[in-house]
Amino acid sequence: MKISLSNATGALLLPLAFSFCTPEKTTPLTLQEVADQVVTRLYKEIPADSLNLLDEEFLLTYLSESEKEVLAKGYWIFDVNQDVRVSLMRDKSQKDVPFWLESSGFEKTPLLVKNEMSEYEVWQKNFQKGKVELGISGLDKHRPVYFVSLAPVNEGSPLEITPIFPEKQHQEVFEPGAFTYHDWDGLKLSEVPESLRGEMLLTTIRGRAREAHFLHAFRNTLFPSSEAPDQIALSWPGDPSNSISVQWRTGDTVTDGKVRYWKKSTSDTLETVASAFRMEDRLLQNDRYIQKHTARLTGLNPGTNYEYHVVSNENTSAVYEFITSAADDGDFSFLWFGDTHNDEKTGKMYQDAAAKNPDARFYVQSGDLVNTGLYRNDWDELFGYTAAAWAERPFMPVPGNHDSQDGLGAWMFKEQFDLPTNGPDSSHHEFTYFFTYQDALFLMMDGTLPIEGQAAWIEKTLAENPAKWKFLIVHFPMFNAVEPYLDIQKSWLPILEKHGVDLVLSGHFHYYMRSKPLSEFTESTSQIRFVHSAATSGKFESEGQNVDEIVVSYSQDYLYQKIDLTGNTLTLTSYKADGEVLDTFQIKKE
Repeated sequence: MKISLSNATGALLLPLAFSFCTPEKTTPLTLQEVADQVVTRLYKEIPADSLNLLDEEFLLTYLSESEKEVLAKGYWIFDVNQDVRVSLMRDKSQKDVPFWLESSGFEKTPLLVKNEMSEYEVWQKNFQKGKVELGISGLDKHRPVYFVSLAPVNEGSPLEITPIFPEKQHQEVFEPGAFTYHDWDGLKLSEVPESLRGEMLLTTIRGRAREAHFLHAFRNTLFPSSEAPDQIALSWPGDPSNSISVQWRTGDTVTDGKVRYWKKSTSDTLETVASAFRMEDRLLQNDRYIQKHTARLTGLNPGTNYEYHVVSNENTSAVYEFITSAADDGDFSFLWFGDTHNDEKTGKMYQDAAAKNPDARFYVQSGDLVNTGLYRNDWDELFGYTAAAWAERPFMPVPGNHDSQDGLGAWMFKEQFDLPTNGPDSSHHEFTYFFTYQDALFLMMDGTLPIEGQAAWIEKTLAENPAKWKFLIVHFPMFNAVEPYLDIQKSWLPILEKHGVDLVLSGHFHYYMRSKPLSEFTESTSQIRFVHSAATSGKFESEGQNVDEIVVSYSQDYLYQKIDLTGNTLTLTSYKADGEVLDTFQIKKE
């Protein structure tokens, strides 16, 4: 089942001003602020080992009346130009009905709405012309959140809805075939009662279930921060021949940081002061706040080995080293990993791959770095299991659907790394970008963002950056046995053919597949090849592939790939975790 994102989702969780004030605060509180203060109070007043034992009955007595009022009215607000009937579709499998629903005047009807995943009961209430205020979907994190439709009470002038919150609200006709969640627009309604058809449907995103998540919500990280710097990672937001970025983490009280570095085998030490920002995961009870530090080293010499360590509050890391890209073209190697999913075994494979391939200059990763991109404890596991692998080789990833979840975007992915901002526009910064390394161009594509909207940027980037070798890295594979991505094929493939891209590297489906050259299974003359691979455990069979498309397909997991560029020859070798070769092939240029 394809999961896609809409441009409309980005603003859905902007803070909403609502008329509730505390004695300490005279400006209106937002729903987000209420959720923040409730969680903060729970941390102070409830033992840590009891937080996930709380039930809805307790919480409804624990919350103040003012807090419940915000939760009951500050979730979804809009104005209507006439009296309306609001129908609210609530997933029947959700255990508890939203606490405010019946008390606010909604009545349950016998009507049902269905899609292939859920069955929704219909609650209705009439509202007078003016403001409509609706509450949270629940105190749990039930992903199929409610959605609503509106119909005029009296026939007459057209119904006008002025969204106030969420912003950029998507509207469409309520009928079979409509979608309800614009982070999953492939999930269509199959049954809509005749009495509701033709109404105005307001879609939503599943991520809204997280806005007031208190029940069974609290998590712990296996790798909490401390005063000592850790999670050290390199990347290239700039030119790999003369710059590099160093990122690391400390506990919340440590706000200072710097990098000391020097050319290997010398003692002339330079120093760069880092910037820092406070990062929060509200429900991470043993490490809610941390500091993320970034230092960009510039003015480096091409093709040079450097050593460095990071310092925060006089806590100094181990000494690591990196090498800048050569100024001229030459042979080099890099490693590519598919889905990693904060898997301990995958982390060990990263470390082993680094040790077995000392000539590899950097890593690329094709998405799904973690299981849940909105949980910082998953990111902590990813860094903890990979240890210092990224401290000596730059790491250049793209988001996958697990990193960008429920319509909330890959914002936590973005906060973990320092990546280029040369994508199509500011909404793509550090998600879709490109970098060049010697005579190779890497198009790093965020396939969870709208596909068609990135095509012009691909064309422009390829036209303006001629290179001997051209790679495109995207999470979703264009050609595969489970679900071919026809939208990517339609929008991007003609551009890749035109500009002679050599390889497309993907993940998402957890098995290994290598295609024939495109010219051997389409009418194209292009020699572009497609490979997808998983760096974690398998979950899809490789059988059922189109034999006209593929060379090899294996139900194999825990893999990584080494790509060697030597003269006019590209060699890709796929390795199992133990180092055994699974597959290898070459591309040779004239």
